[in-house]
Amino acid sequence: MSEDGRPLDVARRISAWGRTRFDAAFTVQELAAPKTGRSSETYLIDATLGAGDRARPVRWVVRIEARGHQVYEDPSVERQYRIIQQLQGQLGGPPTPKAICYEPDSAILGAPFFLMERVEGEAPPDAYHMDGVLAQASPAARQTMWLSGVEALARLHRLPTEPFAFLGQPQFGDCGLDQELGRWDRYRRWAGTSPSPILDRARAWLQTHKPRRAGVGFAWGDARLSNILFHEDRCVGVLDWETASLGGAETDLGWWLAYDHMVSAFAGAPRLEGLGGRDDTIAAWESFAGRKAEAMEWHEVFATYRFALVLERAMALAASGPDARRDNFALRRLEEMSP
Repeated sequence: MSEDGRPLDVARRISAWGRTRFDAAFTVQELAAPKTGRSSETYLIDATLGAGDRARPVRWVVRIEARGHQVYEDPSVERQYRIIQQLQGQLGGPPTPKAICYEPDSAILGAPFFLMERVEGEAPPDAYHMDGVLAQASPAARQTMWLSGVEALARLHRLPTEPFAFLGQPQFGDCGLDQELGRWDRYRRWAGTSPSPILDRARAWLQTHKPRRAGVGFAWGDARLSNILFHEDRCVGVLDWETASLGGAETDLGWWLAYDHMVSAFAGAPRLEGLGGRDDTIAAWESFAGRKAEAMEWHEVFATYRFALVLERAMALAASGPDARRDNFALRRLEEMSP
């Protein structure tokens, strides 16, 4: 399964654990890493649950909490699991893989983990304008997929905030944006980000120009096409909740727009015909959400600022030399925006 033996070890341990957890025969036949999703150790599982006439195949995903190689300060899989559970309990929410169980005991796999059902679909790669399911689709199919993704985003933003109240961080303030600004200030300190006048200017601008209407609302945190599973040109699963918050809908929409710009025009990749641009995406979201998007310039700067911090951390973890930290395209984009 892997030269380092880790997937094979995980398969053995999950099989032994599952027999006790499910009080039934449980055997993992296949275990493999997905093509996308690197912030946490994740595996796709094909297994058999039960024996004899009661045996049935299961196709699950195991997501293991990051330890020792953390892109995010708090990658709690327990929090991610709770989000998925709450999403399944909300009518009208976006499609989400079914949560199976959460295991807090680090002795099993070296860190807590959870299982969820495996949805049949394909997620676009990070550079989706250049490769993958979107690049291979026809323009008409791309438009259908893009609109389906934006609709799923809006459906999430129409959900009530109360079931996700556990995501609140009142130590940073009452409103969602105050909490998010404080959270990312803490992240910058935790990550040990190198001094940067560009980041300093952007942070000062964000504070000075913070939207007056900054309420609280559930936000995905990593809203982008790369975190959506598509099947037959439709969104069938919304993934990755490490940075979910109560920052509000526009924080997600800003992230979607900023990321799309950075992996297309700013990366020198021609936009794929059929994928809506900035104005098209805002208009589609407003139509699905039933309201106008507010303060989008601010939210696009905030998204780019956050992404620059995450890339600084990710590159520092992967750095093999001094040049490895120099191509933070989000930082270059932030400088170009000149907030």
